[in-house]
Amino acid sequence: MPFSPIQLLPFELLSTTFKLCISDDTPVQDLILLTLVCKLWRSVVEGTPSLWCCISGHEAVPRVRKALTMAKDASLEILYDEDVARTSPEAFFEEICGLFAQWKFLSVRAGSSDSPMATLQTTPPPNLKTLQLRAPWSRRWKGGSIALFQGEPAPLALKELCVDGIPVVVEPLRLSGLRFLALSRMPIVSEDELLRILRESPALERCYLYSLVSLQEFPPGPGQEPSRLQEVKAPSIELSHLRHLALCGLPVFFTHLVLSVIRAPNLRSVAVDCKIDRHGHSPISDLFTTHISHHSPTLTALTSTAQNIEIISYSDVHWRISAGNLIITLEGGTFKLQHLYETLEWLFSQLGKNFNTLPVSLSLHELEINTKSFIQLTSILKVTKLELWTASSFEQEESETQPRNIISLLSRPLTSTPSQWVVPELESLDTNVVHEDGKTKILDMVRARHAFIETQNEGRREVGDIVLKPFKEFRLRGGRNGISGDHSHNTEFLVALQKAARDAEIWWEEFKWTGSQDFSAAMKSNSL
Repeated sequence: MPFSPIQLLPFELLSTTFKLCISDDTPVQDLILLTLVCKLWRSVVEGTPSLWCCISGHEAVPRVRKALTMAKDASLEILYDEDVARTSPEAFFEEICGLFAQWKFLSVRAGSSDSPMATLQTTPPPNLKTLQLRAPWSRRWKGGSIALFQGEPAPLALKELCVDGIPVVVEPLRLSGLRFLALSRMPIVSEDELLRILRESPALERCYLYSLVSLQEFPPGPGQEPSRLQEVKAPSIELSHLRHLALCGLPVFFTHLVLSVIRAPNLRSVAVDCKIDRHGHSPISDLFTTHISHHSPTLTALTSTAQNIEIISYSDVHWRISAGNLIITLEGGTFKLQHLYETLEWLFSQLGKNFNTLPVSLSLHELEINTKSFIQLTSILKVTKLELWTASSFEQEESETQPRNIISLLSRPLTSTPSQWVVPELESLDTNVVHEDGKTKILDMVRARHAFIETQNEGRREVGDIVLKPFKEFRLRGGRNGISGDHSHNTEFLVALQKAARDAEIWWEEFKWTGSQDFSAAMKSNSL
C-alpha cells in the first residue's frame, strides 16, 4: 500500500504539528489518541519527550505518571486548577515535587488547599521561568501568609511572576530581571519593594498592579504626600522595554509616584485609576501634575490611531475614559462631575489637536444626571453616540434626572434665535428606555430633530443656527428582562420610528429591523 502524503513529512514537522493539537487540560489523553492513528504517529509521539512536558491536574494520577515518565528530562509545564482538577492536590504535587529541577512553568489556582503552597515553600526550583499563583475570584484565600522557597530569593531564571489573591510575602524573593509582573489583590507588598523591583527589572515588558491592599494606607494621612515625591526632579527608573502598564485600584498618590519615577517611551497600552476617596482632591492636583508630563508624548502616541473617545459611567461615582490604548478610570466616594471635566480638559491640553476633534461615545449606565450637568458635559464633547441605560424599563416617578427626560431634552433647541441644540452631532442612540412613555419620547425627539434638519436643507437656516446631523442608528433593548413578548405592539412602534428616522438602521435587541414580516419571522426563529 503506498504511503499517504502526511507520512512523508519530516519527523520534526510532525512533532511540531502534534504539539499544536494538544489541549492544556487533557494533554495525555490527546497524545494517546494520536498514538492510535498509525505506527508512524505512535513512534513520533512516544519518541518526542517534549510532547509530554505539559502536566495537568485535570487528568487522573495514572496519566500524570505516564506523562512524567515519557517526558524524561524535558522541562515541565505544570498546571493545576483546584476547581476543575480530577486529581487531589496532595496526590498531584506528590507526583511532581521530586522533579522540581525540571519545572519551567508553574500555574496554580487554589483557594483552600495547602498542598500546592507547601510544595513551593521548599527549595526554589532552579530553572523556573514562569510562576502563576491565583486564588479563585469567587472566594478568598483561606490560609495565612506564604513565604516561598523557605524565605530564600527567587531563582535567577524567574522572568514572569503573576500573583492574584494569595498573600505571598514578596520582599524575601528579591525579585529582579523580570519581563512580566502582575500583582493583584495582595495584602502583603510594600511601595518600597515595588519600586525596587521596577528599578532592578530594566527589561520589564508588562506590568500590571491591581488592588494591592497594604498600599491603601499610602500616604498615611491627609496632606501627607510622601517626601520622596517632593524630591523627584526627573524620572530615575528607565523601562525602555515596557509595553503594557496598568495601575488600577491603587491609592492615587502611589500611582502618581510610579508615573513620576519611571520613563517608558515605548508603551503600547496604559490603564490607570484615579481614586478620589479620602479628601476629594482634584485629579489635576493628585495625579495629572507636571511630575508626569514627560509621559505626554507617549500618551499622545497611544491615542494617535483612536477612532473615537469612549466615556462610560458605571455609577454616579465611577467613570471611565478610553481612547485608543489609553484608559483612565475615575472613582471614589467623593467623586464629583467637576473631576471628570478637569480630567477631560487635561487630556485635551496634553494630547494634541487630533484628540480634541475625536467623536465621543457617551454611555450613561444607572446614572441620574440633571439636565444642567448633562448640557455642561456634552458642550465640551463631540458626542456622536449616546447610550442611556436604566435599571428598570419602567419609571414611576417624574424626575429631570431620568433617562427618558434626557431624551426629551434632545427634542428641542436650547435657544431658538439662533437655534442651539444639545449634542448636535448625535448619530446613534442606544437605550433600554422603551416602555410606553419612553417610546413616545423617542418618537417625539426623532421627529423634532429631523423636522429641523428639513428646514436647514430647504435653506431656511438662520445665522448662528447649529447644524444638526440626522440619525444613522438606533439600538433599542427591552429593559433588563429581554425583549417584550408583545411583538405586535413593538412592531407598531418600530414602524413609526422607521418612518420618522427614514434611512437610519434600527435594531431591537439583536434583530435588525427591515419590516414587520421579517421581524416576526426573526423573532419566531429565535424562540424555537
